[in-house]
Order: sequence, then C-alpha cells, then structure tokens
Amino acid sequence: MAETERVPGFVELQQMPSTDIKAPLNSLRGLGRHPMMATITAEEEARLNYQMTLSRILRENVQVGNKMIYDARVEPQFVRENGRKPRDRHEVRKAMLRDAGYQMWASMRRQLQEQGSQWKLPMIERQIHELAAKADIKKPKYGTLRLDPKLKLPRYQTAFDMHWMAGGYAAERVKGDVSPGAMYDLGGLYMGTGGKMGPFNDGPGWSVVNWLKTRYPKFTPKSVLDEGCTVGHSTMAYVEAWPKAEVHGIDFAAPIVRYAHARAEYMGKRVHYSQQLAEETDFEDNTFDLVVSSMFLHETSHSAVYKIVKEAHRVLKPGGVMIHVEQPQFHFLPTPWAQFENDWDTHNNNEPFWGPMHDMDLMDVALKGGFQKKDVIQESAPFVVPLPGGEKMVAPKGSWFFYAAWKR
Repeated sequence: MAETERVPGFVELQQMPSTDIKAPLNSLRGLGRHPMMATITAEEEARLNYQMTLSRILRENVQVGNKMIYDARVEPQFVRENGRKPRDRHEVRKAMLRDAGYQMWASMRRQLQEQGSQWKLPMIERQIHELAAKADIKKPKYGTLRLDPKLKLPRYQTAFDMHWMAGGYAAERVKGDVSPGAMYDLGGLYMGTGGKMGPFNDGPGWSVVNWLKTRYPKFTPKSVLDEGCTVGHSTMAYVEAWPKAEVHGIDFAAPIVRYAHARAEYMGKRVHYSQQLAEETDFEDNTFDLVVSSMFLHETSHSAVYKIVKEAHRVLKPGGVMIHVEQPQFHFLPTPWAQFENDWDTHNNNEPFWGPMHDMDLMDVALKGGFQKKDVIQESAPFVVPLPGGEKMVAPKGSWFFYAAWKR
C-alpha cells in the first residue's frame, strides 16, 4: 500500500488500493464489538451474514445492470414515445419502473431494507430488559446523560418508521429502553455498506477529521457538537482525534441517547449526551468550535434545515465551523440518470425528505442562518475507511459531500 502525505495527529493516513475498497467483508465478524452491544446466536449471525452478502451482490454486481437496461431499452423507448430524452430524475424513475429487469432488482433491494428491521427486532426483544439494565449506569465514569421527558418529538420522525426501524427511533417498549439503539448498532450501517465505514461505523467522522486536518491544519477544536448523533458512531472519531476537546452529542430520541451514553461509557470515551432537537438547543451562544452532523439533514424537514443551520450559527464561536456530511445536492450531479440513482431512499427507505433536501438551495439556507457567502463551502471530501487495526485509509475513489460554513 502506497502511503500518502501524513497529516499530523492523524493515525497512519494512507491510501487504499481500489482493489481493497471494492472487497468489503461479507460477515458480521468484522463488526466492532463493545460490552453494550446486543448478543446474537450463531444462527442469527448466519441470517444477518446472508443479508449482508445479498446486499453486496445487489449493490456491486446487479445494480450496474440498471444503467445497461436504461441505455438499451428504457431511454430509447422514452425517446420514441416523447420525441426527447428524460429531463429529470422523476421522468427517469417513471420510465424505469415499467421495466421488468429493473423491477426485479428494485423489489429485492427494497425487501432487504425492510427485512433488516424485521429480523433484528426479535433478536433485541429477547434481551431487552438486560440491555436496559446494562445501560442504567448509576455513576458514569466519563461522560454525562441528560434526558428531556417534555421534549416534543418532531413529526418528521414520528409520522413513520424512518429506515424501516420498527416502532421508530423513539420507541419505548420497557422502562429505560435502549432497543432502537441496540438495533441500529447491530450491523445496520455495517451490513448496508459492506463494512466500508469501518468496524465501528465511524468513517464519516474520520472523513471530517481528515478534511479539517488536511485543509485547516491549525484548527484544533476545544468543543464539538455532534447533531443527530444516534448511537455515537461518528462522535467517537472526534473524541479520539481531539482528546482534549469537550464533545457533546444530541438526538431527539431518549432510547438512542441512552444507548449512546452507555456505549461511550463502556468504550471508555468521554461524551456528553443529551436529548435535544438540533433546531433549538439549550446551549449558550458561542459555545462550540465545531458543529457537525453525519447523514442527518435529509432526515429532518425543509423548515427544520433552516432552523438547524441558524442554530448552528448561534452556538458556534467566532472562528468556528459547521460541517454537515451528506450526499451531493442533485444540481451537482451531471445527468438525470445520476440524480435518479441517488434518489433511491426517497421512495424506498422511508426517507421522504431525502429528495426534497437534496433539491434545496443550501447557500440560501446558510445566508439566512447568519453565515456569509464567502465562508460557505459545498464540495466533495475524501472517503476515509477505518480499518480493524486502527489505521485510517483514504479511498482513491468515493467521497462525501460536505456542506460547511465558517462563522466570523
């Protein structure tokens, strides 16, 4: 493996050959374990490994055929019927839905999305009381946990089961429940990405760390806020990268932050978790040097995005930066086909705001939130892959979309 330039403070920053990045693990054996994680039987693990393998086959071997179907059959038929090519992703989708080959792939992938929750819920329910008891840490050694029983949960999360999460992320099945967090942590991202986010699914966080330490090597945050942190996957990257920083993680769902807090305690990481909405936090003005989120904005709403960015500006210190890790806005994608492929989750993963969010004018959002145009950044950032041994590899292909802005 050829080494790239090393960034100070970034452990073994190297470049991974393309052959390695295309060969993800096919087993949950590579998933990072910790004492808070649910236990599963050998039979249950085999079922999840089957799902992980089928997901990889559909993603890497079958999905490529969709473009061949489009070029050979769907687009020519559309041109014959309309005298022109499809103008946008919506027209591409309507045309593709009529093709039997695409229908087969789409139905299998959709079934896998739903199947993950259906299979994991019974695994978690049989140990739900044990998990709740384990998460009830009377005297935390490292971080803190604050819950808000009066918090009004947002309709963009309660109106449906986001990601097909059975009961939603805020489901309270028993006292002190952590089952949604346990389900989410049990290989969800790991299975869906073939392990490309690392054993502990903290790849997006390390991508932020790498981008900051490469682009702004003098920037060392003393305080960090991770919005929509769920169980704290990416949050841990910030704790490790800046061990002297005070790190906070917030999420709307009590079961999620309970699990995140316990997870961090058992992993020996100092994080302050609280149940809050990123639209309106209880932090004072000018509190944080870095406000960050990973794949979070598209799970909110149009009005919420404006409020979240405005709130980020309020709690940022002058000289601080806001960074949201996402997929690219549609206008950055070159063709209606590329936009269509990137719009799958809107229609099939119970994420109805995915498409509308990626249609938003994020510059307008930043300006109305208090940022200045010259301080707003929208660009691709390298995809970092954490490896089991602790190394962090920068993939030669693949990237995140960073929506960032500095506060003056």
